[in-house]
Amino acid sequence: MLKDVKLKTLFSKLVLLIFILIFVMGYNALFGDVNLLMGVAIITGLLMFLNMDIGIKKIQASLLIAITFPVIGVLSYVSGMNPVLGLMVHLVTIFLIMMLFSEKMETKAFLPIMLCYVFAQGNPVVYSQTGSRIFGLLVGGVLISIIYYVKHRKSDDTTYANLWSLFGQFDKNAVRIEYAIKMAVGVSLGMLIGDLSHVQKGMWISLTIFSILQPHYTHSKQRVKHRLMGNIIGAVVFVVLFIMLPPQFSMVITLALSYIYMFVVEYRIQMIFVTINALSAALVLFDYSVSIPMRISFIIIGACIGIGISIIDLKGIFARRGNANS
Repeated sequence: MLKDVKLKTLFSKLVLLIFILIFVMGYNALFGDVNLLMGVAIITGLLMFLNMDIGIKKIQASLLIAITFPVIGVLSYVSGMNPVLGLMVHLVTIFLIMMLFSEKMETKAFLPIMLCYVFAQGNPVVYSQTGSRIFGLLVGGVLISIIYYVKHRKSDDTTYANLWSLFGQFDKNAVRIEYAIKMAVGVSLGMLIGDLSHVQKGMWISLTIFSILQPHYTHSKQRVKHRLMGNIIGAVVFVVLFIMLPPQFSMVITLALSYIYMFVVEYRIQMIFVTINALSAALVLFDYSVSIPMRISFIIIGACIGIGISIIDLKGIFARRGNANS
């Protein structure tokens, strides 16, 4: 019986991988290569929201999801006009995303939304391409919202949060508020560094900060160690698989790694696979002798920012100011 279950799992994961590949390639064909990562964020959101309850009344939640994705397309374009303007847009946008999609923090409903924003900011489009990006995100957002509503239409949401009251609960959500502020400041700072340095793949910094920052410092500290080690090991494995082996095996290796990754649960192991995938994608832009030290250096920068912000005790600061004012 156990063997049958394992075989069913292997088959279901394979079907899921094929579905993901078809979806992303279809999205890429419809909306262009520049929106490839938007397709990745959309399919991530679709799979997550299919099995997730975000704790907001279902009609409001569905509308929120549908609206958020195309708005991200607009704001990411506006943020690219000027680094200072971009910093302000990032701070406000990320804070709102974290607040609106973290009513149930354990679900991490903000993850696909944040991925979409980081991807959009890290892969900017020119004015002539904004239409396809925004329309693609609108289509993706509406698709996810419909699936979310259909899945939860019969659920009882009378005790769920009202969208309009989320920001009136500051005193009841100290951890959530602190997490949203830290994420907004940390990721925005990473994006600013990427904008000012004018480097390709600057989003590796902001992605690292986003991945490392957790509601509690001890968890962030663990992620720093696992992410750094995962990137070093992943870089070594990448050289063996994609540089030392003949290039005709690259596609087979990529598909095999993508399939194996679907079974990986531990964060430290996931980072190995993520690094291999990121470096293989970067081969389009850089030689591996450039991309590997670049990624490791960006990971270190992001890790330093992430752990530095994570250490800050905002609750203590706010409490001391409150006592001083009283």
